[in-house]
Amino acid sequence: MKTRTVDAAAWTILPFPSASSSARRRAERKELLRALRVSESPVVVDFSGSPSLNVEDIDLLLECLAQVAGRDTQVVFVAGSSANRVLLEVTRVSSLVPVFNTIEEALAPPQMAAGRDAQASTEGPIESRIEDPGVSQSRTVWSA
Repeated sequence: MKTRTVDAAAWTILPFPSASSSARRRAERKELLRALRVSESPVVVDFSGSPSLNVEDIDLLLECLAQVAGRDTQVVFVAGSSANRVLLEVTRVSSLVPVFNTIEEALAPPQMAAGRDAQASTEGPIESRIEDPGVSQSRTVWSA
């Protein structure tokens, strides 16, 4: 698993496991959880390498949140695809942690991100997706 720290407020970017072999994927999962446990900087978990998520992946991302619970570590997710974004919204994970479409959006200063949100609400954040007017969307940063 390749982790990288970027200069934008010293964020650590962790790729979500996407290996095709089960042994390699288990190793990537262990590494992701270990990296979250020891991270002292804000973390972006990047799903860009995973075209879709399954039940085990949802369990893992909830474990990711548990790893930072009780610590002052900020975590955000980058969906990487509209399918992942919709799944994260349907499972209500997006109510626990901010979800962005790209790493650039996740690392953007809050003022710029808020401006994009206002623009996205009129244009629609995902192509051809209709928002449910009864569902509120929040950009609250989750940290435990």
